[in-house]
Amino acid sequence: MRKFMQYSLSIGLLLVFSVTSHAQENPWGGQWISSKGVLNLKQEGNEVSGSIGKDGTFEGTVDGKRLNFEMKLGREQATGTAKIQDTGLEFKADVNSNTRQYKFTAVKKNENPNTEKPKDFSGLWLSSLGTLVLEQDGTDVEGKIGPEGWSTVNNGKVLGTRLEFDYVIRNFKGKAWLEQTEDGKRLFGLLDPDKDATVWTGVRAEGYKAEVVPKAGETVQGIASNGMLYNLRMPDGWKAGDKVDAIVLLHGSNFTTNGMVFITNKNWPEIGKKFAIIGIQGQNWNKHSSGDKPTFNYTYVNWVGRSTMGGFPYTHRESPYLISVLLDEFKKNLSVDRVFVGGHSQGGFLTHVLHMHFPEKISGTFPMAGGVIIQAEPDVFDDEDLMKDQRKTPMFLMHGKKDGVVDFGMSERAYRRFLAFGFPRVKFHAPNRGHPYDFLPVDEAIEWLDMMTTKDAKALEVFGKKLVEAKKWRDVGQVIERAKAIEGGPAFSAMFQAYEAAAKSGGERLLKQIEENKNGKWIKRYLEWEEQFSLSSRYKGTIDAFKELQEEHEDSAKELYSEARKAFNQGKRSDGFAKYQEIVEKYYASTYYRTIKATLDKQK
Repeated sequence: MRKFMQYSLSIGLLLVFSVTSHAQENPWGGQWISSKGVLNLKQEGNEVSGSIGKDGTFEGTVDGKRLNFEMKLGREQATGTAKIQDTGLEFKADVNSNTRQYKFTAVKKNENPNTEKPKDFSGLWLSSLGTLVLEQDGTDVEGKIGPEGWSTVNNGKVLGTRLEFDYVIRNFKGKAWLEQTEDGKRLFGLLDPDKDATVWTGVRAEGYKAEVVPKAGETVQGIASNGMLYNLRMPDGWKAGDKVDAIVLLHGSNFTTNGMVFITNKNWPEIGKKFAIIGIQGQNWNKHSSGDKPTFNYTYVNWVGRSTMGGFPYTHRESPYLISVLLDEFKKNLSVDRVFVGGHSQGGFLTHVLHMHFPEKISGTFPMAGGVIIQAEPDVFDDEDLMKDQRKTPMFLMHGKKDGVVDFGMSERAYRRFLAFGFPRVKFHAPNRGHPYDFLPVDEAIEWLDMMTTKDAKALEVFGKKLVEAKKWRDVGQVIERAKAIEGGPAFSAMFQAYEAAAKSGGERLLKQIEENKNGKWIKRYLEWEEQFSLSSRYKGTIDAFKELQEEHEDSAKELYSEARKAFNQGKRSDGFAKYQEIVEKYYASTYYRTIKATLDKQK
């Protein structure tokens, strides 16, 4: 028996030595998983050849631990240098292509995964095909892919370093495998490896917990019931059970709310004392980011929600819907009362969508450095209750004039559109700043939203008096409306008198000009007056007279606008601008006037 064991051990050592020697002799051969696609390589001596992606070619020459290669993939032709790690399981490549320079990393598939102790795949993984939440019992694994609720990992079995399983992604089913890297921090593998294989990569997410315990003055990281990730900082002095108001932050593209939550409290500590600060991560992990510093993106471009536009399959649970579910969850689990949603850049676009589709769940919004996509335009809704809530919910639009990333004009246009469609509780602030969130006056937005929804009559009175002194009449009108809602009392009488006195001269003169309507020379003065005094009760007749004229102009303007867009799409710019000019000259009371006039002015 002892001789047999010694013999078996010798054979085992010989086999291991042979495999290791062969791997060292031919380290570049095998199947590699990379962001460029699957590489199937063969090494003979110092020559390496094979395929990359679905129809690409890859050839190279070994020089020590380096591989000098040429590759063709679609229209791309490139040369590069790859360096293999000492383990022989990963290489990093520097590429010079006919279009750009870049890097990519490839990880080698383990051809004998079952020779190792089964890895632990349980927990949260950020993957290129959606967030993975996996549960492992021995070597059996089940799980969910993404927060939308229709994609799953089924019948998973761990074979050493590899997890093999069935998947359901939307209405597609198939086989897949994923392996862990040696350090257990990354995943790589293939979806449908025997068909048109799709690369699947991921990283283990650290710090996020499903049953998170909120802490006063500290940031914790949570996983919502639908799988969305968030950062949560409860206000200083908060105790479990206390009612709290919340600031919900949405990040820009390929970014994260980790820093936004921290900066908001650091730059404006009064916010951190009064509000819970919640940063919601986009559900799409940026695959170029690491596990310890992950970044994300939202989805909303194809989401139509409660608009009159038709939708696309499997888009009804994109970011707007998922975030709306979280808002309900926060209100229930954290005793959240008022919710102010503020998004920056990509998050700014998303904030507009949330305002227009879920205003009943939100106390106010502050979109920053973003714009309005077509599904959030004010003219794509017909639900009267929804439209009332849209206009009732205050919005503080903010965009830096020096923004070099997102065109400042996008917020300008959005503001004009909201004015044209009778949104009385919208404010636009254009500081002389650039794009970064850190330098925008977020505290001003929060203070304004706080006052527009406060129940504290004394605080509202102090705020309103400052606005009267500064002659910010649009804001004064909104303070008066809020005072009426909370029965602020006689303290606001002087404010009301000052507001109506300021509205008088324009209100009386413009009414006569509108009624006569000899020409449209008065339109610029009217729009400036209306922006400041749209909430005037004494001069409501002026506003009503304009609305009557607007109804007369609207259909003709809409027809001309449609013809103009058609001309632009056909490349007939002069015809398109001619239609625009006709709207401005003949149908100046229409909702199209403000934005079209601004467009024409820029052409001069």
